[in-house]
Amino acid sequence: MRVQLFATCLGDLFFPDAVADAEALLRAAGFEVAFPRGQVCCGQPAFNSGHRGAARRLARTFARSFSREVPIVCASGSCATMASRYLPELLGCDPFDVWELSAFLDAHGAEVAHRNGGLRVAYHDSCHMLRELRVSDPPRRLLERSGAELVPLPRPDLCCGFGGTFSVRQPEVSLAMADDKLAGARAADVLVTADPGCLLHLQGRAEKARSPVRVVHLATALARGVR
Repeated sequence: MRVQLFATCLGDLFFPDAVADAEALLRAAGFEVAFPRGQVCCGQPAFNSGHRGAARRLARTFARSFSREVPIVCASGSCATMASRYLPELLGCDPFDVWELSAFLDAHGAEVAHRNGGLRVAYHDSCHMLRELRVSDPPRRLLERSGAELVPLPRPDLCCGFGGTFSVRQPEVSLAMADDKLAGARAADVLVTADPGCLLHLQGRAEKARSPVRVVHLATALARGVR
């Protein structure tokens, strides 16, 4: 089976290793991976800020770059939400077959290497994955298959504080939310998330606040382990 890999903006600019790890996981699961070179932003930042015209222009480029005949997989819950639910609304077209990485791997019964045996891992649900895509169990199942012991967060339903432009408009509240999330993961060896936005926010805050908590993308945790 062939799939198309969508890198996303944050994946391309900040976390290319996580994108490469996502590709490695898909290939290890037996999928042929295509990477459309014409891909750009899905338009989510402009869409969330109310700039529908700019978002529509980006959506048109996305639609030209990806085939409707092949599933699109991305290692980002927020971008998967935008591409699957709101991009068709902008363009007035039929939905694309878009999947978040862990949901795709879990749905196809993918096996993952036993790279996290004996490690305690806390998993952070991004808001888009939890509330929009309703993807909560697949990443946890994959982490357990990799040998990890899951450590529950005190409030797994709470946002990490990123929220796109929310972190810019309300920095004090945003940082306090990140501190709460990091504090809740101190009993684990590592905090894992499947969304690059959450990863960027929590990694940055952990470094600035000198938190002992390491934050790792789910694709990296599964492909290479969290050590």
